[in-house]
Amino acid sequence: MKVLEINQIRTDDTYIYYRRNYKAQATLELLQKSCHANIAFTIETSPFGEKTIYVDFEKGTSIDYPIIPVKSALKNFILTMDNEGKLPCA
Repeated sequence: MKVLEINQIRTDDTYIYYRRNYKAQATLELLQKSCHANIAFTIETSPFGEKTIYVDFEKGTSIDYPIIPVKSALKNFILTMDNEGKLPCA
C-alpha cells in the first residue's frame, strides 16, 4: 500500500483558527493497481504546536483494502505535505 499523490486540494472555510479543513483526491497504489479516492481531511494544531490529522473518505468511495493502514499512510503523506508547505492556505 502506497500513497502516490494527493491532488485537487480544496480548502473548506472554517472560523476556528487552529483547524484547517480540506477536500482532495488521493491516488493510492493497492496491490499493484492504482485507484483514486475522494477524501476530506482536517489538520488541527494544539496550543503546543502538535498537529493532529483526521482523514475521512467521501461517501460512495470504495477501497478494497483495510482502512486503518490506508488512513495511516494518508496521514503521514499529508503531514509531509504540510511541513513542506505544499498545502494551500485557508
